Amino acid sequence: MKRETWKTKTGLIFAAAGNAIGLGNLLRFPSKVALYGGGAFMIPYFVALFLLGIPLMLIEWVVGRYAGAKGHGSMTGIIGSFFNHSHGSRVLGSIGVSIPILIVSYYIYIESWTLGFAFMSLLGQMPEPVVSDDPKIAMEPFVSFYKDYTEPSPIAVVFLIITLIINWVILQRGIVKGIELTAKYGLPLLVAMGIFLGIVSLSMNGWKGLEGLLFIYKPDFSRLTDPQVWLEASGQIFFTLSLGMGAIATYASYVKKQEDVVKAGIYTAGLNEFVEVVIGASIAIPAAFAVFGAMSVPELAKEGTFRLGFMTMPAILMSLPIGSLLSTVWFFLLFIAALTSSLALIQPLVALLEDEMRWSHAKAVNVSMIIVTFGAFLSAFVPGFIDDVDFWAGTFMLVFFGLLEIIVFVWVFGVHNFHRELNTNSFIKIPKGLVYFYAVVSPLFLVLLLYFWGIVQLPKVLSQTDPNVLISRAFVIFIILLIAFFSVESRRRYLSGPHM
Repeated sequence: MKRETWKTKTGLIFAAAGNAIGLGNLLRFPSKVALYGGGAFMIPYFVALFLLGIPLMLIEWVVGRYAGAKGHGSMTGIIGSFFNHSHGSRVLGSIGVSIPILIVSYYIYIESWTLGFAFMSLLGQMPEPVVSDDPKIAMEPFVSFYKDYTEPSPIAVVFLIITLIINWVILQRGIVKGIELTAKYGLPLLVAMGIFLGIVSLSMNGWKGLEGLLFIYKPDFSRLTDPQVWLEASGQIFFTLSLGMGAIATYASYVKKQEDVVKAGIYTAGLNEFVEVVIGASIAIPAAFAVFGAMSVPELAKEGTFRLGFMTMPAILMSLPIGSLLSTVWFFLLFIAALTSSLALIQPLVALLEDEMRWSHAKAVNVSMIIVTFGAFLSAFVPGFIDDVDFWAGTFMLVFFGLLEIIVFVWVFGVHNFHRELNTNSFIKIPKGLVYFYAVVSPLFLVLLLYFWGIVQLPKVLSQTDPNVLISRAFVIFIILLIAFFSVESRRRYLSGPHM
């Protein structure tokens, strides 16, 4: 059975950008900027983008196109193809399939909140706003509403099921009629809604929101000596560009052989950065600044992305004229951003089961969604599950696998071979010296990240004694072993012949 390819270049770029653009752009990024030095945070942010983001983005695009031409779309098959499909190499590659499935297991539950809150806003079911300059008083009804909803409430379970079904249906429709079509309509809608809400936020209280934008970008250069700032900036680059998890490579495996992957990678990163640095920074924090003042911003940012997105923003928007409509737009914006990302996170497992196990597309999607559904319900009903799985899959394993990608796809593949593939059909010719530079500097940067993450965060995580932690870690181990099993079993099936 012939593998699908993206139908149009626009659809390809929008799908890849939609992969990267998610809740991290609109909620996580502005909080990090406000907390870790404002404009000074952008220095390590852009250093990480240059040393990690761009090279890893291009690596995944290059190897995705290279392996896709050989019929491989998951990291199991991609890494396996570099080592003659040995069992060990395919198990190593299975980590790059486990990471996105672990992440989407909790991410899709949060995605369902955005859809639920959008409908609750539209139907007038959100709390009545309390007008107050004190953010704690103004947000109190929304804090209670959020807690009641995410316990989870029966309505939260209903919207989780609806969200799972939406992802299921789109994935069943395939690359062109499912993922590409969703991105071609979803991404322009996302950008339009984001610009609209950005203008609303910046213009609040006589354009006081614009002062808020300047406030969060005001540099505090003293923070640059804090290793935590560099960790947070680097982590944001990994998170926002969907790197170190094989999702970009999976999408790249569906391009045509003559596709310019350098241009595709640059466009993907550029669209993502526009949504993050321009739109993401212009909505939540400036709105909070305009309504509650400068003193509230660090405290609100410190409360985390969930509080900012699901409590602060609706409290602000619902206090405005046509507040229900504005709140609906806000949460639907978040839903579109989350949906395009969740589709990309599930597709690597679909590709593994379809390309390597030789299953039909329908069977591959069904099994993948059953696994995701299991994880999503654990996220809903097990306290602490989201935070713990997010650390292991969304932090530690991302950096580790990013380091592995550079070692395998540049050094094992060979700098000369990688450089040749990189420049194939490229609109610019990248010098080999730059490849050597990244091949040396980027791994060193990642090793430092792993070291400092180990010092700063690992002891805190390992010291947790909550019994629920055992459930989340058992789930992480279960997924890793399950994907490893599929990867080993798929070697025999892949080498045996046609699809089942």
